Amino acid sequence: MANLTSSLTDLASKLVVDVKADTNEAENVTAASAGKVYVIEIDATAGIPTTLEPACYVKIANASNITGGGGSSTIPTITLYAPLGVVTTYVISNGWEFDAGLSFWCVTTAALSGDDSPTADIKVSIVSS
Repeated sequence: MANLTSSLTDLASKLVVDVKADTNEAENVTAASAGKVYVIEIDATAGIPTTLEPACYVKIANASNITGGGGSSTIPTITLYAPLGVVTTYVISNGWEFDAGLSFWCVTTAALSGDDSPTADIKVSIVSS
């Protein structure tokens, strides 16, 4: 019989959850200037896709202070697409490294000028170190 030992610190040590991600910035969510992101889950099951709003976009910046939607002046490092009505999970096997802080916001368009919050509650969960 195998002896199994698991520790969250083997992969990551932080779980960040924003139950209502929108244009309001979630700044420096790990409270660390450097680390790695391994998993990003976007739960958009509260939304119903429409012609005008089929999806949401989570924009992530390698920065501790940002200006997200509503006059965004921060250029996201990563923009993730998530259709409404489903859970979308991004797994980064070796981790995506950030060195200036981890911040994010959620909008209805991938365009840099996208300033509109999704009409549904979007839950964003991030596993990081």
